[in-house]
Amino acid sequence: MKRVIVKINQNSKFNASIKNRAMNIIALFFCLICNLAFTRNENANSDRYLWVVRTALTDKKNIDKMIQFATLNRVNNIIVQVRGRGDAYYNSNIVPKSSLIKDREFDPLGYLIPKAKEKGVNIHAWLNTYLLWSSKKMPIQKNHVLLTNPNWLDHNSFSRINIEKELLKVGTEKGYEGLYLSPDHPEVNPYLISIFKELFINYKLDGIHLDYIRFHDSDYGKNMFTYSRDQNNDGIPVKLNNQWSNIKRKSITDLVRKTSSLITELGLDIEFSAAVKPNLYTARERFYQEWDIWIAAGYIDKVMIMNYSPDLKIFSDNINIIFKNLPLKYRKKIVMGLATYNQTSDQVVSKIKYARIASMNDFAFFSYNVMSHNPRYFRLIKNELYK
Repeated sequence: MKRVIVKINQNSKFNASIKNRAMNIIALFFCLICNLAFTRNENANSDRYLWVVRTALTDKKNIDKMIQFATLNRVNNIIVQVRGRGDAYYNSNIVPKSSLIKDREFDPLGYLIPKAKEKGVNIHAWLNTYLLWSSKKMPIQKNHVLLTNPNWLDHNSFSRINIEKELLKVGTEKGYEGLYLSPDHPEVNPYLISIFKELFINYKLDGIHLDYIRFHDSDYGKNMFTYSRDQNNDGIPVKLNNQWSNIKRKSITDLVRKTSSLITELGLDIEFSAAVKPNLYTARERFYQEWDIWIAAGYIDKVMIMNYSPDLKIFSDNINIIFKNLPLKYRKKIVMGLATYNQTSDQVVSKIKYARIASMNDFAFFSYNVMSHNPRYFRLIKNELYK
């Protein structure tokens, strides 16, 4: 009997062991299902942004096509370039309308907003902030700020800028982007704020998005009408000297801060975002764009890092720098900007996967104009976004 009793006890332990293992497997399976459901729900609720370059806004047909693309691909935020080169793709009393709009009575932004609202798509007004002109030919609009206020232009030398000579560099000199407004000229930021205010008052926007909110490069910031001509051996005004970099960073940050204050003063419920350089160190030291400060100070709702490199190592290095410098509560304000013009859709998908590992789930794609010529390009990306 004793042997029988022992046998029965052993079977009981064995059965209990099997039962526990089964329960553990069921629990693990349940956790995996819940995690998968959570991930899918998180992906479905994430923000998808699509940058739309101004050439898609010239007429109703192109705008309708763009809205259709966004709807079919479940893009919930469209960032439309309404200020490209000191001009407007909307009706303005401050800025001349773009010469690309043949019907001078047509208001692209006014037409777009209600059409997008019908489809549940948010519209963000994208403005090239300090970049003013990048054509070899001068603007044809007589009231273009390049012609009315040439003393507002930034320069990399403390001398009067030769505009025609500068424009010869367009397309020929590597790294030359064009003519910029001077961020530290005392009249420039107020001028830009007036443009933003006009947009806020006249259009029911879901967001404002600032691009080129930086200096052209590290050697710029030498508007001769702003600073004294008394310079040291480095060409820096004596009065500024060691404070030079901080003053340049402050001039950019002041515009961000004042834009944020304007939104609050007007009682607007809109998203304030900016396109920024992806390498935090380069942005701050070379372009005087301290976007980490903008986030930490609460001046801005989101930054869209233009992490456009097709090289996965460069892409991941930029993310690693962010992780080293920003806590999670600030990283949640980052939207991963991905390029579609210089890489395959497979490469974009790989970057989406990498970004998600880093807990970055909001994405912006540059740009619609590329995909409009190849609609199939986005299919693989769409499948990854909504897994």
